[in-house]
Amino acid sequence: MSCSKLSNKRKIEEECRVFNENWTEKYFFTDVGVKAACLICSETVAVFKEYNLKRHFQTKHANFGHNLSKQELQKKANNLTKRLKQQQNVFDKTSSLQRNATKASFILANKIAKQNKSFAEAEFIKDCMVDAVSVVCPEVKSKVEAISLSRRTIVRRIDAIAVNIHEQLLTASG
Repeated sequence: MSCSKLSNKRKIEEECRVFNENWTEKYFFTDVGVKAACLICSETVAVFKEYNLKRHFQTKHANFGHNLSKQELQKKANNLTKRLKQQQNVFDKTSSLQRNATKASFILANKIAKQNKSFAEAEFIKDCMVDAVSVVCPEVKSKVEAISLSRRTIVRRIDAIAVNIHEQLLTASG
């Protein structure tokens, strides 16, 4: 294939398509990032074109909402949109918990490295933290238990910190 044929192809990102809010009530789709997601079956359509959304709705959900009034369809679309947002919030909360646990692991690994302590002490520190938190604040115990402080994890964290510091020094000097 020649290079000129490849350059003539249009890219989806370059078309500047925008999601139309009316499509939520008409075809039960919502905007999720750069794709449109079906509120009924959760399938995604890559391009924001009314034809694509309409075709999906008519082929896969042809009988959906035939016996409902316009107000009931709007209410159903709103309920499905709320349900999708609640599902997304669960994932956001989980990922933020994991992010915070990883950050805490890096902080403890950095302190262990600065104090020239044994990597095995991280496991002892975690046991102490879990015991203390279970007495003082039991609802936070699971969050402390999520912090990974095994010897291997501490080694990886310290290596990552060392690589990051090395890159910062190279960037600052060059």
